[in-house]
Amino acid sequence: MQTQLSDMLSESLNFVRQVERKRTIEGVYPISKFTRLGETLASKVGDVSVKLEFGDCVGYACLRGSISAKLVTECQRCLDPVETTVTGSFKFALVHDEEEFDQLPDELEPYLIEGEEQSLIDLIEDELLLSLPMVTVHEGACSNFMAIKNKAVKAAMQIERDADKKASNPFAALKAIQKPSKKGDKIN
Repeated sequence: MQTQLSDMLSESLNFVRQVERKRTIEGVYPISKFTRLGETLASKVGDVSVKLEFGDCVGYACLRGSISAKLVTECQRCLDPVETTVTGSFKFALVHDEEEFDQLPDELEPYLIEGEEQSLIDLIEDELLLSLPMVTVHEGACSNFMAIKNKAVKAAMQIERDADKKASNPFAALKAIQKPSKKGDKIN
C-alpha cells in the first residue's frame, strides 16, 4: 500500500490505477477551487482536508474517502457570517457500465468511471455540498438579532393595540361628524 501525503492534491486522477496500487492519498484543496460550493459561501477562504483510500471492497474496486473543512456561510437568523465545520465520509464502488452497477450489493454506492481520469474536484465538491447543513445559524444568540427582533415585536404589538382601541367604538366616526346640538333640539 502506497501513501502519498501532499499539501495540494491534483485536480484529477486515474482511479483504476490508484486501486491497482492500493493507494492512500491525503492532502488539501483551497476552497476557492470549488465554484458551485463557493456560490453558497460568505467567504472562499480556507482549505478542505481530504483523505482518499483506493482498494478493494467485497471484491469490487473501491474508493473510500473523508473530507473536512471550516466553511464560512451566512447565518439564516442575522445574515452575518458564521463558521461551520463540515465533515463527511463516503465509499464508492468503481463501475464502468450499468451492468456492473446492477450487480453491486446494496451497501455500496456506485461511481461511474468515465474516461481515463476522473475529477477529484467534482467528487469532493459533490460530497461537500451533500455534507452542508440545511440551515446555518450562530450557536448562541446572534449579535444584534434579538434586540432588533424585540423592537420589531414591540412596535407591531403597539400598532395592534392602537388599532384595537380605534375599532372598539364603532360609533366614534359618527360622533366626529355629528353637529353639536343646542339644548332642547330634538331629532325627528
